[in-house]
Amino acid sequence: MQVRKIEDAINSPELPISVLQNEFGLDGARALLVLAVTEVCNFFNVGKTMNATQVAITVDLIIESYFYLKLEDIKLCFHRAMRSYEAYDRLDGNVILHWIKMYDADRDEYCSLQNSNESKRHKSNDRAPIRCGYDEFWDNQHKLAEAGDEEAIERVKFHEDLIRKMREKKSFVSQPFIVRQIEKEENK
Repeated sequence: MQVRKIEDAINSPELPISVLQNEFGLDGARALLVLAVTEVCNFFNVGKTMNATQVAITVDLIIESYFYLKLEDIKLCFHRAMRSYEAYDRLDGNVILHWIKMYDADRDEYCSLQNSNESKRHKSNDRAPIRCGYDEFWDNQHKLAEAGDEEAIERVKFHEDLIRKMREKKSFVSQPFIVRQIEKEENK
């Protein structure tokens, strides 16, 4: 899968590094990340590049600190770095870890924004208009209760008890729908 943006990496079917480590062992996860880091090292033409030991240490630090990222995330991070960063004659683990840290911050911001938008969608759905009014709802509940629906019978009984208590207290009678229910009960 070709990843071009954070959304692609998040939605990719790839597994996080921690799961890859469980599936292929630590050496398997290391091997995959060594290939990715080596690709970055080969891309930049710098005088001071990383040796095998530095690559191995950097890979171990990535596994330790960014175990929740997918290989697609690492790939996207490195491709972004290849497109937009200058190595200034130096490429080492610190530079690579800085790139991942910045990518991770962008990824967190993206996920946070997505969660916020999702929450707003759910909240707006929660405010959807009720399909029937209060009076209509209780009329339907009474019909269901008369037809023998046990749950409707319980709801109607509870509702009638509540209306009776509210009528006695009088302090709750300010709500128009309560007034209508009391009037309905009195007219029966």
